[in-house]
Order: sequence, then structure tokens, then C-alpha cells
Amino acid sequence: MPVPIASRSLEELAGRHGGVVRGDVRAIVRRLAPVERAQAGELAPVLAPRYVAAAIEALGRGARLLVDAKLDVGTLHDTPSGTSIWTHPQAAWALLELLRYADVPNTPAEVGKGSEVHPTAILEPRTVIGKNVYVGPYAVIGRPGFGFVPGPDGAMHALVHAGGVVLEDDVYLGSHVTVDAGTLEPTILRRGVKVDSHVHIGHNCDVGPGTLIAAQSGLAGSVVVGRNVLIGGQAGIADHVHVGDGARIAAKSGVIGDVPAKSIVAGYPAVARARWLRGIAELYRDTDPLPEIPSVPPETE
Repeated sequence: MPVPIASRSLEELAGRHGGVVRGDVRAIVRRLAPVERAQAGELAPVLAPRYVAAAIEALGRGARLLVDAKLDVGTLHDTPSGTSIWTHPQAAWALLELLRYADVPNTPAEVGKGSEVHPTAILEPRTVIGKNVYVGPYAVIGRPGFGFVPGPDGAMHALVHAGGVVLEDDVYLGSHVTVDAGTLEPTILRRGVKVDSHVHIGHNCDVGPGTLIAAQSGLAGSVVVGRNVLIGGQAGIADHVHVGDGARIAAKSGVIGDVPAKSIVAGYPAVARARWLRGIAELYRDTDPLPEIPSVPPETE
């Protein structure tokens, strides 16, 4: 759900927080929303080049944009009349200020029928748990994500994470699992996801139904995982990576780019498993054999 804020025009917001508005300066915004789904009356942050295409579509739906001035967004300058773009030299800081005063409901966690939450687990507000879910010992669900913004004073300030967490039906979380809250929308583990102990799932992640994640793996923020994916133990996935349906990620892999559907990857950086195996074989082909360990003479009396 979009995050409600005080109803104000972009002209007022720019006057309070800085920046310049191009287009309809009197446009009113009432909510903050991700650029991929922002609608009329909503303000969507555009903080990285990867969001420009979605931003153009959002303008077509009547959304207003908060764009970082450092981005090269020439394609946004040819926008239709009636649209509004608020350009800010530190758009992430402006977003932080808006979230600080947003009307974020502090709703208690909801737990569906047949679900079991261990007494030592922590469920933060804005956590929604479906039916027949298991949350193991010392799991922490819904704490703020690891998001910090440099302020005018040069220090790093924590970004408010108002999106919460959704665990759909039949999700299983082992012990010491952490699932961070999303920024503007919930972090989602979809139906039937199974997560082993000591796994971290960052803010804004969307883990597809039937996916299994083995112990000590970590998903950075905004990772999207498809259906029925297998992730081996101690694998790491970088932020904003997309993993396709049915993919397999070998244990200890370091995934720094998108993974196609039904592919099998391994190594760091993760590549097709067959290529990784050939590379390992070549690496050790001409190496000197390990020296023999001298035998230890028997003790003499």
C-alpha cells in the first residue's frame, strides 16, 4: 500500500525541502509510492537510472515524480503537458524527510489461522502472516531495512521503512531468520517459500512461491526471486538482481547479475555451472602437486 503523507502541492514541498518543480507546480500529492506502481495523486521517487523507464510510464498514469538532480534523465524532459517533476539535488534526503512525517499506521502484526510463531521470535508492526506459517526461534520480522541517506551534515541517517512484511500462506522460516521491512511497499515471501536458519532477506525483496533458501544465505535489498527457485547454503545475491523461475544457485555462489529462468549458476561471480566447473578444472590442471608431508618417526623410549 502507498504511504499516506500530508496533502500538499509540489510547490509547497519544494519550498519546504528544496529543489525545483517543472510542469504543474500546483499538483497535489497525498501518498508516496514506488515508481513501478504509482498512480494519480502519488509521488514516486526516481533515485537511480534503472527507474527511468518506469518513471515515464508512471507519468502516463498521472503520478508525480521526485527525481534526483544528479541523474541523466533527458528522456523525462519530453513529458506530456500536465505532468509534474520535482527535481532535488538530494532526492533521497527529501524522501527521508517526507517519510519521517508520513502518516504510517503502527498496526500490530497479524497472524493467520494455523500459524505458529515461536515465543522468542519478534514480529514488528505492519507484519502480516498468512495461514499455516511457521516462524522459528529468534527470527526477526519487519525491522527497518539497511537503508541510510547522507544528510546535509555529512552524517548517515536511517531511512524510515514503512512498507512492512508479508508472509503468505505455508511459508516456513527457520531459526534466526531476519526479514527486513520494505520502504514504501512490503517485503514479500510468497506462498510456500521455505527458508533455512540464519538467512537474511533485505528490504523490498519479493521471493516467489515455492522457493527454497538454504542456511546462511543473504538477499540484499530489492532482489526479485521467481517461482520454485533453489538457493544453496551461504549464497549471496546483490541488490536489485532478478532470479528467474526455476533457477538453481549453488552453495557459496556470489550472484551479482540477473539469473535467467531454469539456469544453474555457481561460483563468484556466479556463472553457468558448466562454465564454472571448466574454469575450476583449468585452474588446477597445471598447478604443482602438493608436497608430501614427511612421516613422523615413531617415538623412542
